[in-house]
Amino acid sequence: MKKVLIYAPQNAVGLSVMLVRDLCWVAARAADGQAADAAVAEDSVQVVSRDGQDVRCFSGATISAECALDRAGPADAVFVAAFWGAPEEAMTADRALLPWLRNCHDDGVPLAAVSTGAFFLAEAELLDDRVATTYPPFVDAFRRRYPSVSLRPERAITDAGGLYCANGIPAGCDLIVSIVELLHGPEIARQIAREFLIGFSRSYALANVAFDGQKYHHDRQVLTAQQWLERNHGGEVRMDAVAADVGMSPRNFSRRFRAATGDSPNEYLQRVRIESAKDLLRETGLSVAEIGYRIGYGDLGSFVKLFRRLEGVTPLDFRKALVAD
Repeated sequence: MKKVLIYAPQNAVGLSVMLVRDLCWVAARAADGQAADAAVAEDSVQVVSRDGQDVRCFSGATISAECALDRAGPADAVFVAAFWGAPEEAMTADRALLPWLRNCHDDGVPLAAVSTGAFFLAEAELLDDRVATTYPPFVDAFRRRYPSVSLRPERAITDAGGLYCANGIPAGCDLIVSIVELLHGPEIARQIAREFLIGFSRSYALANVAFDGQKYHHDRQVLTAQQWLERNHGGEVRMDAVAADVGMSPRNFSRRFRAATGDSPNEYLQRVRIESAKDLLRETGLSVAEIGYRIGYGDLGSFVKLFRRLEGVTPLDFRKALVAD
């Protein structure tokens, strides 16, 4: 069973802790066929505090912690909950968290920060020269303290290569579902979203988030091409023209693009289009044919075939699963 740890800082925002705990607990039970012993599921999701003592929230409520930071074992994912108050005080009170976060990142563990939790990732110097977002009222304080971070406050969720940030509780819910998908697969993630997040609507395009992690390769020409493909995926795309626009031959462009991103230019374009289609299936009532046309496929059969190959289901079945009881 996958292990999720949730760090609760001093003056925690209780909702940012308990949402993660509850949704990941339900996901753990669902992943084991709903038959798992509740205690087993509970062991798979634990709240961690600096010293193992209960954490007092900014509102005066208390959150129980299952273990201390120095006794937290290996994890498959780590969440950092939000705090309320002066960032300087928060960074001082929970300074012991920083080396632990660096060790987790070095071990390849996904780190997900909710709201002001992004301050801890930045304080640990994990977000230098990387994209991030945070709770809007704290944007100015974040920029002053971490000028080397590429802060994007207009983004609800960012992914800096396994370092995830959400700018508030609604986006945090979607981030939880994304981590659940990493741990347990898309079916469990869809089930959690369908059954527990009714009424939460995305105010961002997931296609803009899904490819953040493929942009830390330092090839500026390839990065320019990636950004162009993401902006213009709905129209006709000629890769030879894209290659020429960034000053490369088609052959060299294809070679460098794959070396930088792990995908060929056409594979990347296909994935961008399908992520955009998934957003349209979630958020609009457009027909499958209309969605296919919007993302660049005039031939419905080609769109459906590609969607099935990448997602394992047809676009119609994907939409039905979103609204199923």
